[in-house]
Amino acid sequence: MTDRTHRALVTGGASGIGAACVRRLARDGLHLVVADLDGEGAEKVAGDVGGEAWQVDLSDTTALAELSLEVDVLVNNAGIQHVAPVHEFPPERFAAILGLMVEAPFLLIRAALPGMYERGFGRVVNISSVHGLVASPYKSAYVTAKHGLEGLSKVVALEGGGHGVTSNCVNPGYVRTPLVERQVADQARLHDIPESEVIEQVMLTETAIKRLVEPEEVADLVAWVAGPTAGYVNGASLSMDGGWTAR
Repeated sequence: MTDRTHRALVTGGASGIGAACVRRLARDGLHLVVADLDGEGAEKVAGDVGGEAWQVDLSDTTALAELSLEVDVLVNNAGIQHVAPVHEFPPERFAAILGLMVEAPFLLIRAALPGMYERGFGRVVNISSVHGLVASPYKSAYVTAKHGLEGLSKVVALEGGGHGVTSNCVNPGYVRTPLVERQVADQARLHDIPESEVIEQVMLTETAIKRLVEPEEVADLVAWVAGPTAGYVNGASLSMDGGWTAR
C-alpha cells in the first residue's frame, strides 16, 4: 500500500446518510468522490470537503458493467423506498429497487476490487439496515434488497479478506433522513393512524431507545469500519438499531 491519499466513493452522497459519511470521511483525510443522481447536490457537498462530484444514474446498471474504479473505500449507500402491500406492489418498482440497491452495489464493488487487490487494501462498506436482518410489512422490495446486500457483502468479505480487502454492512434503524420523512404519509395511510403518530407507533415501536438515529451517528460507524483499526472486522453486520434486533 502506498502513502497516497486514500480515495473514497460514497453513493447517494448528496444528502442524508451519504452526505454525513462524506463529511466524516473527509475529516479523516480521505479524498471524496460524491456520487449522486442529484448533480447539483453532489457538487455542493463535494465542494464543502474539497472533493469531486460524480453525477450518475446508478439505476442504469448497463452503463456500470464496464466501469473501472480507483478507490480505496467504497460506501454503497444510495437507496430508494416504496411502501405498499405485496399484492399491490408495482412489479416495475420492485425491480427498480433491487437494481439500485443490489445490482448497482455489485457492479461498483466489481469495478473497485481489482485496484484494491493490486494495492493490498480496500474497505467496502454497505449501508444496509435493520431491514437487512429482520422484516417489516409493506416493504417487500426494500427488505429483499437489503437482505440481498447482506449476502453480497459476505461473499466479498470471503473473497477479499486474503487481499487486504474487508466488506461489512452497517445496519441502522430508522435514520432522520429525507428517505424516512417521505415514508410518513404512506405509513399513516397503511396503518390507519395520523401522520403525527407514525414515528412513535410504527418506526420506534421495536426499539428500546425511542428516537431516530442521526446521520452523523451512522457516519461515525462507517468511518471506523473504513479506518485502519477495523482491519479484522470482515463479513459483519454492525447493528445500530436501538435494540430492535435484540428481541
